[in-house]
Amino acid sequence: MKGFDLRYQETRIHFGDRSVEKLKGYIQKMNHVILVTGKNSARLSGAMDDVEKLLKEEDVDLKVYDNIRPNPTTEIADDLADLLREEKPDCVIAIGGGSVIDTAKVASVIAIGGGCAEDYLRGRKIGGYLPLFVVNLTHGTGSEVDRYAVLTSGKIKMGISARYPTASFDDPRYMLSLPVKQSIYTSIDAFFHAYEALTSRHSNPFVRTLSLDSAEIIGENLPKNQDIEAKRNLLYASMIAGISLDMSPAHVVHAIEHALSGINPDLPHGCGLAMVGARSIYWIHRHSEASKEIIQKLTRERIDDAKSAEDIFKRFLEEVGFEERLSDYGFGRDDFREVEKIVFKDLRYLLRRAPFNLTRDMLIDILENSL
Repeated sequence: MKGFDLRYQETRIHFGDRSVEKLKGYIQKMNHVILVTGKNSARLSGAMDDVEKLLKEEDVDLKVYDNIRPNPTTEIADDLADLLREEKPDCVIAIGGGSVIDTAKVASVIAIGGGCAEDYLRGRKIGGYLPLFVVNLTHGTGSEVDRYAVLTSGKIKMGISARYPTASFDDPRYMLSLPVKQSIYTSIDAFFHAYEALTSRHSNPFVRTLSLDSAEIIGENLPKNQDIEAKRNLLYASMIAGISLDMSPAHVVHAIEHALSGINPDLPHGCGLAMVGARSIYWIHRHSEASKEIIQKLTRERIDDAKSAEDIFKRFLEEVGFEERLSDYGFGRDDFREVEKIVFKDLRYLLRRAPFNLTRDMLIDILENSL
């Protein structure tokens, strides 16, 4: 796949092998930057070394913040924002997946606009932000191209419209170090970005084009050996699904997953989506004609009705090696009431985008079938 540059909204996207080298053009007149990462992935992928080399060549001073963990909290975003206010960098460079990128988005807003992360989750208006450059490390987040950020406050995991990155670098070489499970999780995350965007009340013809292409590419590449060509394709599918999600946001599946991983932060986001996704598809399919088309694109199998859509998606998950259940993460029927409360109270804004009204009975059915 040939590399390319794309302008979407406020973000300049650089896609392709060694696209990270284009970061050099953005930092040439800078003096001091903050690198934001998790504990291991930035170094293991080779991205950290490449970025540090570019900064050294341009004689740019750097400081590393590597305290980001999966399902990041508002406290982590506030801690990073404190560092940004203290250091006064010329920009922030986020090297990681969705957790790193989302935390950097919110912290870059706090550093200029004041307040704390909780304020913005509760509706405080954005008052400016530091330049943010994103070196993406997963083929699932979409956060390198969309305006959203997701943080957890207490047990409530919420998404906000935070900001677009200044520029993002989708370099498939960095995907080769993804563990097999993470490759599956992040690809399923990208699929549900496409699926929910297409079946949302806000969908449009452009979303349809991107979502269907994304699903087809994921279906063709996820089961294969994860060589560089497969990674290029999956990364492209994730990026265009991220644009779909930005234009037509997620709804039921993400609402349920956010409730679950808010309760148990050790639940990886894509894993949670996969676990509740099959039965969620059953209910969404009954209310959305678009569901049939995108499941067929993913699986290349004929879909007759909602039950066949669910069963065929389950079979797809089995074929790519996904077998986990909610019970593997300690969830049981005793947790249903807490999940219900979070979904219908704190995350009801997500449900408004769905093509139908999710009921309590439907939610319990989805959870029961995911245990």
